[in-house]
Amino acid sequence: MCLTMSAKARAAEVPLSPAQVLETRVVHLGVPGQTEWVQSPPRVVDAERLELKFSGHVNAGEAALRIRQAGVKLAWPVVLNGRKIGVLNRDEASQETLFAVPPGLLREGENILSINAPPPPSALDDIDVGPVTLVQEGVSESLNACSVEVDVRDVQTRRGIPCRLTLTNKEGVLVPLQASPAGDVAVRTGVVYTREGKVVLNVPSGDYVLYAGRGFEWSVARQEISVAKGRREKALLELRREVSTEGWIAADSHIHTLTHSRHGDASVQERALTIAGEGIELAIATDHNHHTDYVPVLVQMGFSNWFTSVMGNEVTTKRGHFNAFPVFPDSAVVDAKEEDWARLIPAIRATRGVEVITLNHPRDLHSGFVPFGQPHFNPSTGSHEDGEFFKVDAMEVVTSGALQSDLTLLYRDWFALLNHGHRIAAIASSDTHDVSRFILGQGRTYVAANDADPSKVPLQEAWRSYKEGRLLVSMGLLANISVNSGYGVGDLVPATGPVLSVKATVSGPAWVSADHVALYANGILVREQKLEANHQAGEKAVVTWEIQKPSHDVFLVVIATGPGVREPYWEIPRPYQPSSPVFIPKVIGSTNPVWVDCDGDGRFQSALDYAKAILRRSGGRPAEITAELRKHDASVALQIEGLGATVEK
Repeated sequence: MCLTMSAKARAAEVPLSPAQVLETRVVHLGVPGQTEWVQSPPRVVDAERLELKFSGHVNAGEAALRIRQAGVKLAWPVVLNGRKIGVLNRDEASQETLFAVPPGLLREGENILSINAPPPPSALDDIDVGPVTLVQEGVSESLNACSVEVDVRDVQTRRGIPCRLTLTNKEGVLVPLQASPAGDVAVRTGVVYTREGKVVLNVPSGDYVLYAGRGFEWSVARQEISVAKGRREKALLELRREVSTEGWIAADSHIHTLTHSRHGDASVQERALTIAGEGIELAIATDHNHHTDYVPVLVQMGFSNWFTSVMGNEVTTKRGHFNAFPVFPDSAVVDAKEEDWARLIPAIRATRGVEVITLNHPRDLHSGFVPFGQPHFNPSTGSHEDGEFFKVDAMEVVTSGALQSDLTLLYRDWFALLNHGHRIAAIASSDTHDVSRFILGQGRTYVAANDADPSKVPLQEAWRSYKEGRLLVSMGLLANISVNSGYGVGDLVPATGPVLSVKATVSGPAWVSADHVALYANGILVREQKLEANHQAGEKAVVTWEIQKPSHDVFLVVIATGPGVREPYWEIPRPYQPSSPVFIPKVIGSTNPVWVDCDGDGRFQSALDYAKAILRRSGGRPAEITAELRKHDASVALQIEGLGATVEK
């Protein structure tokens, strides 16, 4: 189905110079009768492709097409008079894109512009296109009409600081721009990462909103700017640290480059700018089946003082993706064709230098395989067909570049694994391959370690924290836990009294709010509290609970959530492989477990350990099993059922 529009009437009214409006509306393209995303108010697909017919004149020099787009995740070709002049940016953010129209491509009289659906086979992709404008100036001339000299400083030191700049029009749409000096910036539509906060933006004349930010721990500065043709304006913005993370290192352990992963769009040089610009202190390079070392580029750029870089590898196989770090430069690359976890995981562990192995995005489908999909994994009991060989240190419960429709799905999987006896830490990462499409460090892990110097992170201390679960999971919020006045994540608590005292602390910057915090024991919700959504910086809530000490050991985890960020400077992306057309963005922060020794034997026993002990004592007799289960929570009962035992109802 094609939607054909004629711009003849408008062409007669609007002069061809300097601009001709070809389409004033926002047109919704996709597959008629199908809906990728439920929207409010409801919208229907107009057509599979857009065709615009308009009157024009032959262009002696380069012209440009300005096309507004939103929701684009596939490659939609843009064709003018039968010639492909580009594709829409593969980015779901609302933005304007400039396409160069080569000299002589426009014809005298009728011209045809079409935006076509990607050729099959392709996934469902509902997009918005429009307005569309033909500009008689070329792309370079349009972008150099005027400029903005930007200076971003740390309010405390008064010095320039690496940061992300986001430029939109008054409607919040990212706009095309250029930036200089070239070696100090990473530039995409509406986004610039800058080395020291000093940059010159070249833009068309107009009214803009400029944001500066530096990731989760920092404020966001905002300034409205109007620039006229031929003019240069100035913008001074100040950033302040708003979230205290003393004793914690901000880490992103899943980072790619186009240079070595061969997809996405970020070069190694651009990657360094995005790491520093998002305030990441421990950056682990994990290109696909490649040992990547950022250090030579950092030295060349004089950029080594902002973070610690670690060489890693995403071992990308047909039966799951595993990050391994650190790796020694001369170590062999694991055979990615290996599919048997009994050989694959030991081979990863044997790679010279490796201290930590993580399982990445366990619910994602790659090569026809989902690590935590059926029939490989039982989400109720945590048993896995490769469980005997499932020897990883951590798993991603939040991957901001590959979110789940249900943000708690991977938490439930993780709880089940812990109840089944696995000691696997929860982490968050970005899995970004791009400069701006998915924000580096949006999903991040806070690692317990000395944070005095981000360029000299004590790595052995950091790896020990990964193995011991001394980690906090963050995507827009930071949650922490204290049990019995002093025990934190990774600790074993000697529960000597009848009551457990739990304190949950929720923090975040002013541009994020939290509205809910919950406490889980063995993955079972035992306490929750609504929070008054506020935009105060730093500590947003401190909640204390007292719970009766269970008769068996439990692990305690706190999870805090809040409304998702929708602003263009840190917008929460849509799910990567959605299971529902309904998407409600959220921010989240969680702890790793505090292990509570409720039975006083000096060690932690999982729900599976208790289930096995019950079966031994009962001799498998249903009545006796049922009697013993009355002392335990549902996590133990699930393990009993998973072991095939019969329980009297």
